[in-house]
Amino acid sequence: MAHSPYEVIRPPLRSPPLELLENFTIDGQCPVSRIWYFDESSGKKKRFTAKQFRNLLKLDNVTNINHYQDKNVLKPALFKYKHLIQGKHVAVVGTERPWAEAILLNFGAKNVTTIEYSPLIIEDERVSTITPYLVAKQFISGQAVPFDMVFTYSSLEHSGLGRYGDPIAPFGDLEATAQVWCMVKPGGHFILAVPASDDRIKCSIVWNAHRVYGAARLQHLTANWRVLDEYEALDHHKHRIFVLQKVDAI
Repeated sequence: MAHSPYEVIRPPLRSPPLELLENFTIDGQCPVSRIWYFDESSGKKKRFTAKQFRNLLKLDNVTNINHYQDKNVLKPALFKYKHLIQGKHVAVVGTERPWAEAILLNFGAKNVTTIEYSPLIIEDERVSTITPYLVAKQFISGQAVPFDMVFTYSSLEHSGLGRYGDPIAPFGDLEATAQVWCMVKPGGHFILAVPASDDRIKCSIVWNAHRVYGAARLQHLTANWRVLDEYEALDHHKHRIFVLQKVDAI
């Protein structure tokens, strides 16, 4: 996404550009179902103080701090796969409030790196933050340190729609998962949560809010990953949580 050939447009477009509509919809397989417009492209710096983050860590031990209120589906899933988290270097893609970082640290992650477009500070010595642009620069220069695991919840479905100041890119979400593949160690893992249709077949775009996934797009989103597990999150946006393992190139 950091080296997308498409441009960043502020304020974001109120409808997809006609010349890219076929690509955005995969030749009509995932149509634009409605317009639900957001402009969160300002890139204002966010800071979470040490006290605020300590409170999140404590709160996670007594209640569900998942921002999306998933009816306690995610935590049992993470408990099943805690061996993928304990003592590991984990990346979180996309953060508005660092609830995921708190949960991962409480599950024993050694440290967490948050990748976010907007400037972000999380005051905990175990958490670092970085922009996608700097991640790309490090990777291209050979300085990137691969992650054991990447976690993202309700983030990649936005990629390429411009809502958060990202480039207008029809395949932004697919590019993002491909880049995650590059960032993960051989045999590493990816926990991915995105909105999915009830019937698992239909897919659509709610412009510029998010994508809703079905078979036509999910097969590309999870390409080069082995699906180990799947959960229905039961939250308002009907996310599905996928536990994926990197399939290494032959």
